[in-house]
Amino acid sequence: MTFSMQLSDDVIEVRDWVHQFAAETIRPAAAEWDEREETPWPVIQEAAKVGLYSPDFFAQQAAEPTGLGFLTAFEEMFWGDAGIALSIMGTGLAAAALAGNGTPEQLGEYLPEMFGTPGDPKLGAFCSSEPDAGSDVGAIRTRARFDEATREWVLNGTKTWATNGGIANVHIVVASVYPELGTRGQVSFVIPPETKGLSQGQKFKKHGIRASHTAAVVLDNVRLPEDCILGGHEKFEARIARLKSGASAGGQAALKTFERTRPTVGAMAVGVARAAYEYALEYACQREQFGRKIGEFQAVVFKLADMKSRVDAARLLVWRAGWMARNNQTSTPPRARWPSWSPARPPSM
Repeated sequence: MTFSMQLSDDVIEVRDWVHQFAAETIRPAAAEWDEREETPWPVIQEAAKVGLYSPDFFAQQAAEPTGLGFLTAFEEMFWGDAGIALSIMGTGLAAAALAGNGTPEQLGEYLPEMFGTPGDPKLGAFCSSEPDAGSDVGAIRTRARFDEATREWVLNGTKTWATNGGIANVHIVVASVYPELGTRGQVSFVIPPETKGLSQGQKFKKHGIRASHTAAVVLDNVRLPEDCILGGHEKFEARIARLKSGASAGGQAALKTFERTRPTVGAMAVGVARAAYEYALEYACQREQFGRKIGEFQAVVFKLADMKSRVDAARLLVWRAGWMARNNQTSTPPRARWPSWSPARPPSM
């Protein structure tokens, strides 16, 4: 499919629907939940009731052929409020890891448990970062070993900065089985609800996005059935055998998950930046100083114009990255380039 900036009618319809939800439901609740620093369950439930928070919505947008469906939806959500939007959309990272690396059976069993039902919504969490590793996937210390006697995996370690960590119904955890192989010896596991040994560690207080739950996750002799390794045990061991023989075995699971979801992170930043620009523009048209609206002063006009141009430029880069990801195009240069243009980064906005 050729890249086009002309949105399809279906994408426009979904974008406008999400914008309406953001304007009528998210924004009025934003200040309260930011102040409370708690997960906004009533808003998540409303999103589930209208179909915005559901496996079907995520699947439909993931299958949207241009790759722009998710991006426009995420921009509108984060235009509403970043904290509440991340509470609603944060499950998507775990869902992407499950969809990208799991078997059809695993997807069918655990994806519904990540979302729950409109009457009783649940959450999913993707746990990769660690206290001494951050986003350095190669430095992961969480270990997984296979207990031949019980045919179970045993996980030990600590994850940190996990969105929905500890309160999620389903956790996807990246662990190292063969540390000597670095990232190639790592694999992801799905941890079902109420698994013994998994507990929430420190909940982090943040300067922003405070309605989204961020916490450490402690794994203390977590025992999992053999089939909780994403993709299956036999497939993983076959990949390790190819590696040890010197053959190529494809990319690392966590890195693939990050790669697939980076364009949506860019769309989040665009949504936040667009909201900041619109608030600034409104204020400039209302605030008077020296007998004039401050929006009539040249210095302010230049600043607003610069803000608008950066938002538009960032959106185009994000859309290009999303299209490339959806159409399996070479991705590293353009998808890695958007953060340098991110309009939400200081000090520009």
